[in-house]
Amino acid sequence: MTKTRGAPLRYRPQPVWIPPMLATLTDDPPTAGSWLYEPKLDGVRVLIFASGGRVRLFSRNRKPLDAAYPELVEALSMAVRGDAVLDGEVVAIDPVRGVSSFALLQQRMQLRDAVRAARTGVSVMLYLFDALYYEGIDLTGLPLVDRKAVLRDVVWYDDPIRFTPFRTSGSARMYRDACSRGAEGIIAKRAESRYVGTRSPEWLKIKCVFQQEFVIGGYTEPQGSRERLGALLVGYYDGKSLRYAGKVGTGYDRVTLELLHRKLTPLHRRTSPFAPGPLPAGTVQWVTPRLVAQIGFAEWTEAGLLRHPRFLGLREDKAAKEVRREG
Repeated sequence: MTKTRGAPLRYRPQPVWIPPMLATLTDDPPTAGSWLYEPKLDGVRVLIFASGGRVRLFSRNRKPLDAAYPELVEALSMAVRGDAVLDGEVVAIDPVRGVSSFALLQQRMQLRDAVRAARTGVSVMLYLFDALYYEGIDLTGLPLVDRKAVLRDVVWYDDPIRFTPFRTSGSARMYRDACSRGAEGIIAKRAESRYVGTRSPEWLKIKCVFQQEFVIGGYTEPQGSRERLGALLVGYYDGKSLRYAGKVGTGYDRVTLELLHRKLTPLHRRTSPFAPGPLPAGTVQWVTPRLVAQIGFAEWTEAGLLRHPRFLGLREDKAAKEVRREG
């Protein structure tokens, strides 16, 4: 294993779980200090636990994902050289734009059957960006640059497993390039940052477009030729209160409408789950706020609502109660 720069190493059995470190949203890349810059991938966070030749995949809220991405499990079982806990992102690459596409990955996210997953025709890649544990050694207390050195050494990289590229300068140009290609943005990570299982200002996300998770609290009836539902009513938690953030009426195809209707029907309720305040007029079907949706939007209005929101997909890797306003 790569030598570290004098940092103390802790030996312990492989943990059964390590909470993921999360980035803090900001408007601009940092200008002072030593930072590493990575592309912001528009996919699903995954923690990899390799032990005794067996590989298990988990979402950031500890849901098993082995059955969702069997090809990654198979590839990792041959690629990881020893017992390890690794951090990464599963993505589907848009063949036209050449960037990760959450909408494309959505076709795979709900499936837990290898045959059905193969029939979608959507190939996935796993980009690894951190190593948290290796062969009895807890790496979380080491600087990020040391953990990346370990990560590069202990995995054999070949499609569909890739090492996430990073750079140590030129963040402004990297950001402009990402936005011009239609990518989501960049991630800035302090080079000396230790791995902590919470959201941290040591990792920053700089987005090209506004995009975040929202909780679904209801939906309107369909209009015209649309079936199943019209628009989703979404919000975010402010303490224990679910604050209404707006009505999302675009971004759906027939398959998505069917999926949403199937998942929302068991959650029907008579009363609004949102905190008191302005709500849309018309016929609304309220639902228990359990489902989380990824929403893209232009900006927040002065009234605290989303401008030009668009549905991008459902997220299964974040609990509804964890959803907060990011911008």
